[in-house]
Amino acid sequence: MQSNLTEEKRELEREGASARGRRGARTFSILTVFALILGFFIAPLAAQSAGSENQVDFEVLQVDASGATGTAVIRPAADADGGELTIEIEGEEIEAATSQILNSSISTQVIMVVDDSENAEAITGFRNVQDAALAYLDGLGSRTQVMLVRAGGGRFETQATVPFTTNHDQVRSAINDLEPRGGAVTFNAIANSNSFFSTQGDGVRNIVAFVGSEGGNSTISPDITRGRLIGSSAGLTVVAPATTNLDISQFAQVADAVRGGTVFRGTADENMTVAARNAAAAQESYVVGTFPTDSIIDAVSEDGQGEDGTNDVIVSYGGDSERVRIVPGETVFGAALDAPALIESSRFAILEGNTVALIAVALIVIAVLIFAFTMMSILFGSDNTLNSTLSVYGTQDDRTDEQKSADDAFAKNRNRIVEQVVERAEGAAEARGSLDATATMLERAEIPLRVGEAFAVQAALVVVAFVLGFLLGGTNLLVGLLFAILAAIIPSMYVKHKVRQRAKTLEAQLPDTLNLLSSTLKAGYSFLQGMDAVGNEAEEPLAGEFRRTVNEARLGKDMDVALDDLADRVDSQDMLWAIVAIKIQREVGGNLAELLSTVADTMQSRSRLRGEVSALTAEGRISALVLTFLPLFVGIAMFFINRTYLSELWTTTPGIAAVIGAVISIAVGSAWMRKIIDIEL
Repeated sequence: MQSNLTEEKRELEREGASARGRRGARTFSILTVFALILGFFIAPLAAQSAGSENQVDFEVLQVDASGATGTAVIRPAADADGGELTIEIEGEEIEAATSQILNSSISTQVIMVVDDSENAEAITGFRNVQDAALAYLDGLGSRTQVMLVRAGGGRFETQATVPFTTNHDQVRSAINDLEPRGGAVTFNAIANSNSFFSTQGDGVRNIVAFVGSEGGNSTISPDITRGRLIGSSAGLTVVAPATTNLDISQFAQVADAVRGGTVFRGTADENMTVAARNAAAAQESYVVGTFPTDSIIDAVSEDGQGEDGTNDVIVSYGGDSERVRIVPGETVFGAALDAPALIESSRFAILEGNTVALIAVALIVIAVLIFAFTMMSILFGSDNTLNSTLSVYGTQDDRTDEQKSADDAFAKNRNRIVEQVVERAEGAAEARGSLDATATMLERAEIPLRVGEAFAVQAALVVVAFVLGFLLGGTNLLVGLLFAILAAIIPSMYVKHKVRQRAKTLEAQLPDTLNLLSSTLKAGYSFLQGMDAVGNEAEEPLAGEFRRTVNEARLGKDMDVALDDLADRVDSQDMLWAIVAIKIQREVGGNLAELLSTVADTMQSRSRLRGEVSALTAEGRISALVLTFLPLFVGIAMFFINRTYLSELWTTTPGIAAVIGAVISIAVGSAWMRKIIDIEL
């Protein structure tokens, strides 16, 4: 006897320890996942918080190693403090003499693309665009070759209003003569302007777009524009106003993708003209470094070239550096300078020196971890199994008094936090009048959560989804709100789906279960004994509902009330009919076994008829789904294939009217087809 007790005690100890280990491992794993998710998406948040507009970053634009004296053209960072320009190759550092590009022999060609469209007049005011173009022109050096191209007039073919010239007065006069006409074809003008560089030598090439509208009439997409700029090794500078209703994100994406690309946008304190002056100053601040080409060739001859004749060098200036690829004896510029990274930098490196981003990240981490801890306490905080409960009495507690006090204090604090969260959530649900309905839905879905716990979980999901959407969307609030809305809707849809699936399962089991109950009554069982037998022999989940009804009756609840509660939980019309038949028979008498058999046969016949109707209406249901969602899928595909073409639907009044009409038509047609195929039995 003593041996058996000892063995049971050990078994309880093992199960208790195993349960505690599982809870700890589960909590640690989920917290780790939260931390990893935050770590993966924190860096883009910090990077975006720094912003890319009006920021000039260090970049190598051209390296010419074709002559006896080589040249390297760089764009220094805005905060660069000057200094030496060095080129490091295979560990050997070569110093280069520096000068401003306007004092060097490197030619500079600039194509000014001016948005003189009616769109720009309506959104920005063409006078602002015109003044910005003139301010930029005034800031250029006299040796800079300038070409003027119009982006208005709605003409898809691009022509030079003024060809390349160093006569800036001629360009200024042409800008003053511009008047707003037609639609904006800005992307066409930018993409086609690259062809004007083909006969202009190897100088620094830059297209400066003075943007006054989104270029909605362009027939060339931003992706094609980016490809053409990369092919011509031209940079793109975007000058735009601070107007809030002007989205320049597509222009910024093209500028970020090419070397020498940047965006200058007006602010609340500085208008578009000031932004244009800053752009001109950045253009004229380019630095040219000259170095003996022999030193490059000597370093290459000692260490060898790459298989394609290229060598990777590190160009440094003013505390900044970039690793680029050069070819001895040739001039390399644009995308050809790109060298593969040797070592991936840490995603957290961009947080250095960004105090605001670090504080924001810390607050987000703390908030999400608190939510995670609370949700873990709700979902996995306790083990209510019988063995876990009895393990307190069957195991020896080796903890000290201090450890017991600390554990008890932690448990109390945790329970206090959880209860406060649950109480607030239940209060909010009660204020909305959805407490009872939510409790019923959770019970029907067999989700073991209280209403407050369910609302707390949903709130946590909404917060986490908003944070993830905000980070994934590049700190775009609309993306975060979209994720939050989905997180608010999906749990409710999931609960309703579980309720529907459970109801279908219960209805499918009901005829066989009633036949089984009828058989027990024919065998001489009382009604309560028959219910108990069905609860033990039938399939789940209906067997569990019968067991609960029997237990409620045995604990003193009236049998009729217990049967009504069974009908409410199952929420099935067939079950309701069966309960009504049983209650009538209990009042007036009769052969209950025969009655249950008849009801079961009727249910089986209705089930077969329901299946036949479903098969006959399947084609109509599929047609309704296809006709409802086909326009949406086609629209999404067109959005990615040709966004400019589709943008007419939300940038013009007829397009918006067409979208509204289409949505109404789809809704009416969908409801109509649903009514046709919805046959009630």
